[in-house]
Amino acid sequence: MSDRLIIVDGYNLILRTPQLQPGPDRTLRESRDKLVNLLAWMMGGEHVRHVVVFDGAEGAGRDECSGNIEVRFSRPPQKADDVIRILVEEELRRVERVTVVTGDIEVARHARAMGADVALSDLFLASALGGGRETEGGAVGEPERPTTLTRAELEEWAKLFRAPRPGDASPD
Repeated sequence: MSDRLIIVDGYNLILRTPQLQPGPDRTLRESRDKLVNLLAWMMGGEHVRHVVVFDGAEGAGRDECSGNIEVRFSRPPQKADDVIRILVEEELRRVERVTVVTGDIEVARHARAMGADVALSDLFLASALGGGRETEGGAVGEPERPTTLTRAELEEWAKLFRAPRPGDASPD
């Protein structure tokens, strides 16, 4: 059994990351595969398990498991957000530490309220892809700040991270 579970909001992460987004040269399936391969490469420790959750309505595939990475698709009318909420509630009883990777504030609020850690999609993947961005000449330049959050979203995230998690000792 793993000591840590990382639950990834799959399409949320893909659609917030230019290096993973589908487009003229990449299908949605290829984007999903690239994300799963990246997770396998960056966090392949034996004590860490990943569950990547995708909405099943968007050209769903089949649930699969490979090593420490499990891929799940929601079954309509259920959404990926619903699957993530259920996973958090179930797994917090079984695993020492649960982290939810998402850019969705409602999913993050629920995870935090249940006692899970939360990692913002943009920052999680930026750490996986490296701190710098490639310039035209192929050199790595200064790190690029995530630009996908509005001021209101930043304020919501700040409130979320300032709030104590259930079970945290009060700072008296």
